[in-house]
Amino acid sequence: MSIMAVDINKKMITVQGINIQCFDAGNGVATIVLLHGAGVDSAMMSWAEVIRLLGENYRVIAPDLPGYGGSDSIDGEYTLEFYTETVKGIIEAFQCPPVVLVGLSLGGGISLNMALNYPELIRLLIPVDAWGLFPKLPYHRLTHWYTRSKLNDNLYQWTGKYPAIVRWSLAYNLFGDKSKVTEALVEEVRDGMLEPEAGKPFISFQRSEITRTGLHTDLYSRLGEIAMPTLLIHGSKDKAVPLKDALAASKLIPNCQLHIMEGCRHWPQKERPEEFARVVGDFIAGQNL
Repeated sequence: MSIMAVDINKKMITVQGINIQCFDAGNGVATIVLLHGAGVDSAMMSWAEVIRLLGENYRVIAPDLPGYGGSDSIDGEYTLEFYTETVKGIIEAFQCPPVVLVGLSLGGGISLNMALNYPELIRLLIPVDAWGLFPKLPYHRLTHWYTRSKLNDNLYQWTGKYPAIVRWSLAYNLFGDKSKVTEALVEEVRDGMLEPEAGKPFISFQRSEITRTGLHTDLYSRLGEIAMPTLLIHGSKDKAVPLKDALAASKLIPNCQLHIMEGCRHWPQKERPEEFARVVGDFIAGQNL
C-alpha cells in the first residue's frame, strides 16, 4: 500500500452552533471517522497520510475538533462530554452512521466514550494510544499539579521559540524513529505552538478531567461494557500511555484485538502510516462489512 493521489475535500459544518472544519475523502461501503489528538494537533497534522491511504477503499472523514485547526474555539470548558456530543453531531451531520470510529490519544478517549454512550453510531471501534485505557496517569499526582501550574499555561509559547526543543520533544515523546521527524514537521508544530491560543483547549480538558485521585470520567471501569468489535493499536514505546495499559484494556474489552506497532511511541499512524492503514483495512475486511 502506497500513498496515492486521493482528493481530500475541505468542508465546514455547524454542530451545536460551532463551526467545525472537516476533511472528506474517498468512498466505499464503510465510512471511517478519524479523531486527532490534543496539544496543537489537527486532522491533517495527524491523519494526512492515513486519509490518502484509507481513501483508496473507504470514505474517510477527519474533523478538526473544537479549539483545534480550522474549527471554532468555545468560551466554556473543553470536557470529554463536550467533545463526545460534538463528535456525535458530526457523525449525524454527515448522515453516515454507523461508522468505523478511529481515535488517537484524546480522540481515542472520545471514541471510547462514544462507544459507551452512543453505540448505535459505531460499527467498529479503533482506539489508538488512547486516553482512558487507564484508571490513573503515570506520575498522577505530579501530573495533576503540573496541569494547574503556570509552567503548563506557558509551555507552548516558551518552547515554540526554539526549533531544537520542538525537534527533541517530537523525537522523545511521539516518534520511535527519529529520522521521521522532518524539518517540515518541526515547523508545522512550531507554527501551532506560536498561535495565540495554543494549548488552551488541552489545558482546559486536563483540568476538567484530571482530579487529584483519578479521572473525572472513568472510562477504564466501563471497558467491559463496550459492545462492538474493537481493535486497539498501540506504540510499543509510548510513554504517555504505556503499553501495559493497552495490554490490560485488551483483556477487559469483550471483543477486542490488539496490534502493537513495535518501536513506535505516541504517534504510530504518523510514523508508519502504511502499516497503520493496512492493519485498519485488514480489521475492517475481517468483519465482513
